[in-house]
Amino acid sequence: MKTFFQITGIALFAILVVTCGNRSLAQKDTESSEERTSITGKYWKLIEINGKPVVLDESIGSEPFIILRNEDRRVNGSGGCNTISGSFEISEGNRIKFSQMATSLKACLNMEFEEALKKALDMADNYSLSDDGKYLSLNRARMAPLARFEVVYLR
Repeated sequence: MKTFFQITGIALFAILVVTCGNRSLAQKDTESSEERTSITGKYWKLIEINGKPVVLDESIGSEPFIILRNEDRRVNGSGGCNTISGSFEISEGNRIKFSQMATSLKACLNMEFEEALKKALDMADNYSLSDDGKYLSLNRARMAPLARFEVVYLR
């Protein structure tokens, strides 16, 4: 009888360990899925603006990008020459709103992408994310994307 209780106790312990282990694996799967679908805390390189690909050349100072910071709901980035900063809000249904946007005022050779990016941030009211989480589009209503970005993972 003592052996029966020992075996039963060991079996119950084993089931408990396996169940808890599977639960933590499920939580990790959910977390990694949320990480893939989150647009915050990532470096988003501008690759297309108003349907035109962004081609870097010597007239653009640096790579245009944005970073959406979840902690303080701030957006920071660059239009290629000037820095961009402001606030953002994300709500249900992939809604996004940028506000209090400001830029530095350096004189730049090519302001085309920079002006278009500022306008896109001002106009955007929703976003879409590719299934693999690699591409972010900022949109206005159901129009063509205003701006498209590709994630660049920081090392």
